[in-house]
Amino acid sequence: MTQAAQLVRYEHARTALAECYRVDEVKDIRDKAEAMAAYARQAKDSELIQYATEIKVRAERRCGELLATTEKNRGAAGVGSNQHQVRSHDSTAPTLAEMGLTRDESSRYQQLAAMPDEHFETAVATAKATAGEVTTAFMLREAKKAKPAPIKGKAAEKKRQELREAQERGVSMLCTYARLTLSAIESLEEFTDEERQVLDDLRTAIDRTSIIH
Repeated sequence: MTQAAQLVRYEHARTALAECYRVDEVKDIRDKAEAMAAYARQAKDSELIQYATEIKVRAERRCGELLATTEKNRGAAGVGSNQHQVRSHDSTAPTLAEMGLTRDESSRYQQLAAMPDEHFETAVATAKATAGEVTTAFMLREAKKAKPAPIKGKAAEKKRQELREAQERGVSMLCTYARLTLSAIESLEEFTDEERQVLDDLRTAIDRTSIIH
């Protein structure tokens, strides 16, 4: 495949991903890109490897975006938190298993979707420049570096005021919520994708906190 042909296919694939609104459609693009990457490695086609692996990761990110939106719709509709199902306001929405996804894949893809656009694009460029391909593992490591936007303004002041008032009463809100979280973790045998994401965020926040040794 010539460089011009690869560019055309690359742009076509990115456009197709942007226009996809069903997880199964995105997964089909992702699976085809993975197969193309495997062929490119056998053919030792470095440019095709970069193209195929980038499209694969972009498809995973788009899949995560759609899954995250579905999760929000499900929560807003008050649907139960069966971790084996991903449903939106449409009661006929397929489950993860029906879409050919595992809970771990759903969690990984939503982590990619949560990356800020600029960070994601920088990470893709870095992976191609340093490793010659874009792997999901590398992108997930980069995703964990994405620092959530700090709470500012009135919301931050309100939270600080709540903490001060609790401390004056001799109550540690941190300890209270931490104990509740620990109790929930110990009592559950399985976690939903949303719960897994929150726990990942909590672990990342703890890792970043210099106070904890």
